[in-house]
Amino acid sequence: MKISILGAGAWGTAIAISLSDKQDITLWTRNKTTFESISRTRESDKLLGYRISDNVSVKLAIEATINASAIILAVPTQSLREVCQQLRDCNLKQDVAIILACKGIEKSTLKLPNEIVNEVLPNNCIAIFSGPSFAMEVAKKLPYSMVLACQNDILGSKLMSELQQENIKLYFSNDVIGVQVCAALKNVFAIACGIILGKKLGFNAHAALITKSINEVRALYLAKIGNSNVNMDTLLGPACLGDLIMTCTSLNSRNLSFGFKIGSSNNSSDIQQILSKSKSVIEGFSTAQSAFYLAEKLKIKMSICEAVYRLLYENASIEDTISVLVN
Repeated sequence: MKISILGAGAWGTAIAISLSDKQDITLWTRNKTTFESISRTRESDKLLGYRISDNVSVKLAIEATINASAIILAVPTQSLREVCQQLRDCNLKQDVAIILACKGIEKSTLKLPNEIVNEVLPNNCIAIFSGPSFAMEVAKKLPYSMVLACQNDILGSKLMSELQQENIKLYFSNDVIGVQVCAALKNVFAIACGIILGKKLGFNAHAALITKSINEVRALYLAKIGNSNVNMDTLLGPACLGDLIMTCTSLNSRNLSFGFKIGSSNNSSDIQQILSKSKSVIEGFSTAQSAFYLAEKLKIKMSICEAVYRLLYENASIEDTISVLVN
C-alpha cells in the first residue's frame, strides 16, 4: 500500500519513520524550512536526532501526495478543513482512504475531525488512528499501542494489516465518535493536570483530577452519540484511559508541560507569553474553547473544561481555576 502523510510535525514525521520499514511513504509539509531540513540532512527540524529513511519522499506540493491508497492526516485539527479542501481541489480519488491522526474539535464549527472530512470529502472512507503515543518514542520504535477506528470493517481489516508493526499493538474498533472524543479532551485535561503539578498540590489531587476527567469524557461521549450505549472498551482502552494516563502524567506531553508552566507562574497574565514560546502546537489550548462551547450547545456540564477555558480565554485567576479543579 502506498501511503501519504500530510503534516511533517513531530507526530507526522514519527509515523513516517515508523511505517517506512515496510512502506514507501510520501511526507508532505508546507513549511519550507522543514522541507529543506529533511531533504538536506534526512532529519526534520521538528524531530531532531531521528533519521528519516530514504523510503520517505518529502514533498512541498500537495498534488504529489494524492496518488496513494491511503492518506494519513497529521495536521493540527484547526488546519484540517483547509487541507481537506486542498485535497478536494486536487481531485482526490474517492477510493483513497483518509486516516485521521489529529486530535481536537474545530473552533468555528464545533465538529470532530471525521465530521470535517465528511463535509469536505464526503465520498472518501475514514478511519481514526489514536492512542498513547509520544512522537519521540514512536520514532525510536519503542513499543506502543494504538486504536484504529473505522465503521467499514473491510477497509478496517486492510488498514490494520498495513499499519501493523512489530513494536505496535493495534486494536480495532467501530467506535469512531468515542475514540475522537477521548482524543480531543485529554489535551484539555493534561493542561489542568499540569496546573495542579505546577502548583505542587500533590499526586492525590492529580489522581483525583484524572478520575474526574473520565466522567467528562463520558458526558460528551453520551451527548454526541445520543444514547446510553457507551463502549466501555473505548473508555478503558488505549484511546481513552491509556492516552489520559500518558498525556496527564509526563512532562513530555506538550499540553501537560504548558499547564505546568502556568501553574508554576504566579500570574495568569503570563499565559500568552508561555504560549508564544512553545515550539509546537498546543492542541489543548484550542480544544478548551471548542469543548466549552460544545458543552454549552449540548447542555452538559464539564467543569474541568470550563475552568481551563475561563483561565485561558477569560482571564480567570489561577486560584479560582484550582478551586474548581480540586473540588
